[in-house]
Amino acid sequence: MSAIESACTWAVGIANDNSHGYDQIHRQGPDYDCSSLVINAYEQAGVKVKEAGATYTGNMRAAFVKCGLLST
Repeated sequence: MSAIESACTWAVGIANDNSHGYDQIHRQGPDYDCSSLVINAYEQAGVKVKEAGATYTGNMRAAFVKCGLLST
């Protein structure tokens, strides 16, 4: 399974699990906001986007480029 497939599978699992909710303050689990869900999905898939600097929507693109997930 590719990193993208793995990240999507994890994110769908979180979305389908009612023990998780949406929260912009406490957003690193068990609740997530949109950017933290994507960041954590890729972390779960083994892509170290947090180490590359991904913490919120404003710096995600640069981190994903650094990890080879997006082109410049």
